[in-house]
Amino acid sequence: MLLSRWVLGALMLSFCYPVRAIPTFTLLTGNRCIACHVSPTGGGLRSELGWYTMHDVGILQWHQLGFEWLEQWWQRQGNSFWGGRLLLGVDARLQGFQSHNPTLQPRWRLFPMQGALHIGMQPIKAVSAEATLNGGRLIFPGQQRWSGSITFQPLPGLPQLRAGFFQPAVGLRYDDHTMLVRRLPGARYDSPQETYLLAPNFAQWGAHLQWFSLPWLSLTVGAFRAGALADVRLRSPTGQNSLTAAFQPVWNGHLWVAPSTTPWTFSLGASWLGNRDFALWNAFAGAGWIDRFAIWAEASSLRTPVLRRRTLTAEASFWLWNAVLPYLRVEHGVVTEPAFTTIPYTTQLALGAQLFVLPFVEVRPEYRWADTEAYRSGRVAVQLHVFY
Repeated sequence: MLLSRWVLGALMLSFCYPVRAIPTFTLLTGNRCIACHVSPTGGGLRSELGWYTMHDVGILQWHQLGFEWLEQWWQRQGNSFWGGRLLLGVDARLQGFQSHNPTLQPRWRLFPMQGALHIGMQPIKAVSAEATLNGGRLIFPGQQRWSGSITFQPLPGLPQLRAGFFQPAVGLRYDDHTMLVRRLPGARYDSPQETYLLAPNFAQWGAHLQWFSLPWLSLTVGAFRAGALADVRLRSPTGQNSLTAAFQPVWNGHLWVAPSTTPWTFSLGASWLGNRDFALWNAFAGAGWIDRFAIWAEASSLRTPVLRRRTLTAEASFWLWNAVLPYLRVEHGVVTEPAFTTIPYTTQLALGAQLFVLPFVEVRPEYRWADTEAYRSGRVAVQLHVFY
């Protein structure tokens, strides 16, 4: 398969883009998210290089199961078309779990967690576009059916302008929707209509100006329309309020410092999202030994006139083999407000592994212990992730 302009661009920019994809992978490999993803913020559509990196990663290979024709087809085609100007991708997740909260679905059940179709185009070097269609149900406030953006960078080394309907740059980027860093902790907020500050597939109209000419530094500033953030409801003993008004502008800033010295990788940064109604601060740091292990942590603080909320997340991951990645994660979060008689809080301990059983097929078993102001329990969950 020929490496098109997508791959060449990814290789050149991998030395100057910020790490905003899943922090574990960036710290374990020493690569930037743009090396494997089209979006500068990571996640979503994979570049041709990102696809090629994963096409043979698996405990088993498809030809061992009698699907040699499938391997031959994607080795010829990959995920690029039209001379590399068009890229396609898919993410589908199926989750099996039992709720920790005995009042919310106490029985084991399966549900479709994600169904996304990604598309990207680069008609000329200076302009690229990407979009994602969310085929799942819209359950959480702020969740969107689609997202997309156009990016313009006239010359390498100059700031990059990204505009469209996409997610602000907030802290680190994760693929686990249960983490507290974007949620309100506590059994009080377990309801799907109240738990998320930034829901999965959240997007809003806005623009980013990004500068990353130095290999160890990136800076992003932007502005968004509040829009879907007005759907986020904050409930306290004194009443219920929206996070912000729909017509209010929301400002966004993101700073990332990523020094490295082989075989060690490091990252340190912070972000801010807010306006006169709320302020959401995130600070994060991590370190990794390439191909061995990675540790990182992120703290998040939300301040509003109604309540305050703080969370802390820390994780350690170990690369036992290219297809086996066990992890241990600890989280704690609390919501405070003078009128609370019982303080909502959540402490979580997760022990799991990412198992790439076949190329483009991941199974993620996990045991999670949770403690809140209303209950304490341990549960087993399993996730199936099929991607391309």
